[in-house]
Amino acid sequence: MPDDVMILKHLKGEGDSLRLSIWDLGGQKEFYPLHLLVLSRLAVYIVCFDMRLLSSSADPEEREKAIQFLRFWLNSVFSSSSSIEEGKGGGAPIVLVGTHKDQVASVEEQEAISALLYREFKDSPAFATVQQFRERDPSGGGRRTLWFFPVDNTKGLQDAVVVAMMKMIVECVEGEEYIKRRVPFSWLDVLDTLKSCGKPAISRQDLEAIAADKGLGRTGRMVLEEEVELMLAHLSGLGIIIYNSEASLRNLVILSPVKFLVDPFSLIVCDFTLHKELQHKTASSFFPHDWSRFISKGVLSRRLLKKLWEDFGYFEELEHLAANHGIIVPLTGVGRAEDHVEYIVPSILSKDPLPPLVRAPRFVGYLVIAATETLERSLGSVVAVEAVRRIGIFPLGLISMLIGKAVALGQLSSGVGQAGADVSNLRAEEAHLSFGAHEFRVSLAPGQGCIKVDICVANPREVVSSLSRLCREVLEEHAPGLGGGFFVPADG
Repeated sequence: MPDDVMILKHLKGEGDSLRLSIWDLGGQKEFYPLHLLVLSRLAVYIVCFDMRLLSSSADPEEREKAIQFLRFWLNSVFSSSSSIEEGKGGGAPIVLVGTHKDQVASVEEQEAISALLYREFKDSPAFATVQQFRERDPSGGGRRTLWFFPVDNTKGLQDAVVVAMMKMIVECVEGEEYIKRRVPFSWLDVLDTLKSCGKPAISRQDLEAIAADKGLGRTGRMVLEEEVELMLAHLSGLGIIIYNSEASLRNLVILSPVKFLVDPFSLIVCDFTLHKELQHKTASSFFPHDWSRFISKGVLSRRLLKKLWEDFGYFEELEHLAANHGIIVPLTGVGRAEDHVEYIVPSILSKDPLPPLVRAPRFVGYLVIAATETLERSLGSVVAVEAVRRIGIFPLGLISMLIGKAVALGQLSSGVGQAGADVSNLRAEEAHLSFGAHEFRVSLAPGQGCIKVDICVANPREVVSSLSRLCREVLEEHAPGLGGGFFVPADG
């Protein structure tokens, strides 16, 4: 469609002024590593919680679990949306929604919940982007302000607060700079063509052919390849497509992230006691030993992965993306043939705790991940655990990647793939590893908001240095707005 026709179409108001795509993220822990693939700074996030679990009558243990759950989601959103773009930091807008207002109808109770949220999260950088709800006080006073939107989920749009929440979301989007960026109408024409093609992905070569047909590269300011690269960066930043200019991925343009990524990834990252898809049945019949090792040990052979993904196409690109985001971690020293390569799938490893350490740790430290500015400003080398709990960020996707890098380094330093061979020392949120002769254990400490590191040798320098470097690598690749550092607890 020529630019003048596109312009006339929009001047006549035939196009929507604002279109929002709504994603409902899976709540199962197995899917948490996928968050880093789909969460972006260019979005607004709705985080829901059950008000009954935070009310004054709630069981204290259940209340603490609900707070930890909220902390996890706030951290996940912040870690994935705090990328520094055009020299600006900050995270995406967050709207907290409290459900079951029909059962927690008291104004005083709702205000107490709001005060609790503020006390718990005010020191978290994620809380800086939480939107406030303002309304006339139902008890007859002036106006009240809450840190969440209390909704009656039995009423839907009949609840005025639901309507107010939707209005807030639109206001947040309209206030963002990224929707005000001007782009050529020919880009929109290309986008319309991509949306109508019905494919989950397209090659860069095919995309350039479409772009040339729509007039890209004809202005004289840029050649076709340069303008296509610029368009892809813009559309990918908005989350409309996924594109990576890395050499092994630059020929792939993902048009439907759910169809192209989540569908194949969820075949290996799921609860196998609940899910048994046709691909599972087929693959297990072809490679029964590999299948048994996969679901019992969390070790996935490449030939089994090929069979599971044979209907999706782009196997090498999918494999690379999965490894790049820590969804699978390559093992070394398990076989020379390409199809005999094996991977660990961290999120489906056993949830059972590792046995107690045989030797008492010689050094205990905490690896803290937090907003870079907060880390530099708020913490010294010796910290109070409560301070870490309030500012620490520990989304499971980052933890999986860190453990994966530590496993790979342990294999290299051991020379024989030792860490990978003994998968009994690996858990979903815990691992007993070694860098050469330097033995240590890492474990997620959600109560403290960080990663606990028990080092079993007298000199902890090698472990501390290596883990710090690996942590920086993970954050630079996936969450550049975050930083990490080793700290010693002052109070246990």
